Parts: sequence; C-alpha cells; structure tokens
Amino acid sequence: MLTKRIYLSIAIICAVAVSALPSIAAEKAGQVLEMHHPKGWQFTMPKGDAAKGREAFEKYACYVCHEVRGEKFPAAPPPGGVLGPELSQMGPLHPLEYFTESIINPSAHASKKYRGPDGKSTMPTHNDRMTVQELIDLSTYIASLKPKGVAKTITGEGKVIALVPDSQEIVIDHEEIKDFMDAMTMGYKVSSRSLLQRVKPGDKVRFTIDTEKRAITKIEKLKN
Repeated sequence: MLTKRIYLSIAIICAVAVSALPSIAAEKAGQVLEMHHPKGWQFTMPKGDAAKGREAFEKYACYVCHEVRGEKFPAAPPPGGVLGPELSQMGPLHPLEYFTESIINPSAHASKKYRGPDGKSTMPTHNDRMTVQELIDLSTYIASLKPKGVAKTITGEGKVIALVPDSQEIVIDHEEIKDFMDAMTMGYKVSSRSLLQRVKPGDKVRFTIDTEKRAITKIEKLKN
C-alpha cells in the first residue's frame, strides 16, 4: 500500500510539473521578447546643454572649418578657403541625431566638395578625445542654431534630383543661396503637393523658400 502511495505521489508531482511547462516556456519567451529591441526602435540622443556645446565647438576648434554667422570665435575660416559648410542655417533642417552622426562619422553624409581624393570627408574626428557628454552638448548646440536676419522668403536655383510624394518633399541640388545656405543637395518640404506635379527629376528650377516654415512655396521650371 505504501509503495502504491509513493507511486501515486510521484505521478501527481510529474503531472503538475508537466502542466507548468507551458507557463514556464511562456515566461521565458516573454523574457526574450523584453530583451529584444522594440519594433520600430531607432537611436535617439538625449538633449544636452547648448552653452556647453558652444564651449566644445571652441575647444575642438570647429570654427577653423565652419563659419557660424552671428557668432564670434577666436578665429574665422580663411577667406575663400572654408573647408566645411556654414552652420547657422543647419539647426532647423536636421534632427539632433544627424549632427551626432556627422561629428563621429563625417563621411556618412558629406557632400562631394567636402571630400578628399580618397572619397572620405576632410573633416577630422575627435572620437579619441571627445567625451560622450561633449558629443551630446555639441550636437545640441549645432541643432539650436538658426540663421539671423534672414528675409521671410528667399529664392534659389538648382536641379531637381528626386520627388518624394509620400512625404511631400523634393530633393534639389542647388547653388549657393546668398546669406542663407551653401550650395548643396537638400530635401525640402513643399507647401502644396501640387508643386511636385509641375516638375520631374532633371529639371532646372527656380524656387522660393519660406524661411520660417522651411518649405518651398513656389517652383518655376527653367529652360535646360
């Protein structure tokens, strides 16, 4: 009788253990899911201190290659020898992380005129010296810059590179826009989707930008 009771107890214990397996497996699966990066995850930078970022800009002598209109630094880029784009108009154009990437990996998005014979950006990196906090603050400083004394609307000319109807954008390789932006290839929002229907890639255009909204409000097709 005792032996039967022992066998019965063992059978009950095994049955309970087996019934618990699905819940244990589910718990482990949940742990795995929690450890995996969330759907749609992307890297985001914390906002830093723009004032300290300006100090980092000066510490690493970024002003030698980049002009910042309206700012005074120990020295200015040599006349006609600017090695990088002017930065005062960059803030509203890009997310914070764009500036972070440009600092730690200058070749990621550098335009052709800012690359050397090896195809890499001529901008030096300070990854071996710059602290993470300096990187955060410097990115925040550049993202905070806005052009000063710019007219409500400005006009530029360039060539249409691509149309992106889904995001209501147009990509234009444009010439220098005096006192506003260097010559570069940029994507701009358009104030009306109908503007995209008037041009196609390869067209030369004259366009008007609302400098407050950072959107193109008018596009005129030019003769190629």
